[in-house]
Amino acid sequence: MDDKDIPLANSKVQYKTLLREEGCAIMQTTVQPGGETQWHHHTNVSDRFLVVRGVLSVELNIDGHVQSTKVRDYYSVDPGTVHHVKNETNEDVVYLTVQAGGVPDIVLAGLSRCGRPGRARAVQ
Repeated sequence: MDDKDIPLANSKVQYKTLLREEGCAIMQTTVQPGGETQWHHHTNVSDRFLVVRGVLSVELNIDGHVQSTKVRDYYSVDPGTVHHVKNETNEDVVYLTVQAGGVPDIVLAGLSRCGRPGRARAVQ
């Protein structure tokens, strides 16, 4: 899959795959000011965020309650936890994501852009 085809990529969120091996992926993500990903979760892997530049906002949806955290260094999201990230600052945020322990996938929460329920999509 091409980095621009990752379902969470958009005009303000760009991905660059640094490493992809069986059961492991490392990506660099740049989020421009005001940018954010869609709400989603991963079936088998944790998202481990290592912020390289800026302050990343990570929001989790736990039992219908949104928990927001400002991340300047490291943060981990467990498999199955619905979350998204955004940049609420005036500068680009750059972070690395490490995923390991299974096949990386992205399950969009709620309705997809085409109006269908979110489905798992392997990212290989």
